[in-house]
Amino acid sequence: MRVVTVSALLLTVGAATLEAQHQFQFEVGGFATYTRFDQAFNLDNQVGGGGRLGFWITDAVALEADGLYQRPKAKGGGSDFPVWFAGGSIVLSFGSQKSFYILGGYSALDFNSSGAGGFRDGAVHGAIGDRIYISDRAALRLEAGAYYSPNTQFPGATWAGQVVGSAGLSVFLGPKHKQSIYPEVPKEKRDSTLAAGGQAPPPQPQGGGGGGGPSYEQRAADWQHKWYWGAQAGVIALRTNSDPYAFEPTFGGHWLITKKKTALYAAFEQSFFLSPRHVTVVEPTGAVPAQPNVQFNDLRRLMVGVLAFPAQLRVEPFGGIGFALMEALNVQTTCASCTSNAQVVQLEDEASSFATKAFFWWMGGVDIKQGRLAIYGHYIVTSSAANFLVQGTTHTFQGGIRYSFGSSREGVTDRQ
Repeated sequence: MRVVTVSALLLTVGAATLEAQHQFQFEVGGFATYTRFDQAFNLDNQVGGGGRLGFWITDAVALEADGLYQRPKAKGGGSDFPVWFAGGSIVLSFGSQKSFYILGGYSALDFNSSGAGGFRDGAVHGAIGDRIYISDRAALRLEAGAYYSPNTQFPGATWAGQVVGSAGLSVFLGPKHKQSIYPEVPKEKRDSTLAAGGQAPPPQPQGGGGGGGPSYEQRAADWQHKWYWGAQAGVIALRTNSDPYAFEPTFGGHWLITKKKTALYAAFEQSFFLSPRHVTVVEPTGAVPAQPNVQFNDLRRLMVGVLAFPAQLRVEPFGGIGFALMEALNVQTTCASCTSNAQVVQLEDEASSFATKAFFWWMGGVDIKQGRLAIYGHYIVTSSAANFLVQGTTHTFQGGIRYSFGSSREGVTDRQ
């Protein structure tokens, strides 16, 4: 009975110490932002940057101050001007690693108040976010938040709202709380456990901040021979012989079958254009039209290749190469010089033949693994192809997640 009691005590206390401990630590960070301003302000969406300083009162509650600076322009042109947000928040963190959090507080918003037509607003704000730990002292931090001004000073508006997304890095400073899977056991209890036939806790590993916490540096060994399903989203940059480079949204899914340091990658992606892309094609009569005579609205891509993960770290760069099949969708043609229906059909057939081509692709990115879940971002460039509606190379910037659903190979069992 004594063995059972001591063992239960070890398991209970040991499990509790596995949780992330940040009490009395400072969290210092910087971040990049993307802001969507209230439509009444008539400002372009804008990229900016800022910093934050927080203090953890407990392992779940922190106080935080932050500031954000950006220089938006009015829609339709004009010079940019300074805009800054500054505020204070209460942050509530959840989960065993205190990675998921919500926050709320008050901010001052300054829209070039020292210049002509400028003003300053007060706003309440709230946000939801996640910390992706890369060590016990650092974490990537992703956040989406909103600012609400119930009585804006902007002329002609009664209230205003701004939406901000941010991504950055946080560093934890202050006392380092050791995480041990075993509590300190008094000598007399240890001796009584041994006398009753039990086992004493094994020696605590040296270094690494206590040894019981998760290893943030090494990739888990179970990464090998796994089947990952994932989803990705981002933008693709492409141009035609009539339109300059444009960024269009793209979405898709993929499979990743891992080996030791390599993986087979297969993906399906679809781009839904915000506006049609235009192409100029020589017409069957030999005429070169003054205006583009072919347009398409979407783009589909199938990809197969091999990725390399050489470092086998929890946060690591990766690269790969493969083949892709791209197809322009919803192709439409107009023929100003055509004098017969046969010439119209001929132009349509020619445009259709230009809509699908095969390519090489190269990929580079960063992968962050947390258990069965992996979060990543990558850049893809494709080769160019002659007689394709898209001219030159395409460039894709994406982020996404993937999750392991189990082993990619069958286990071997012996039968009697």
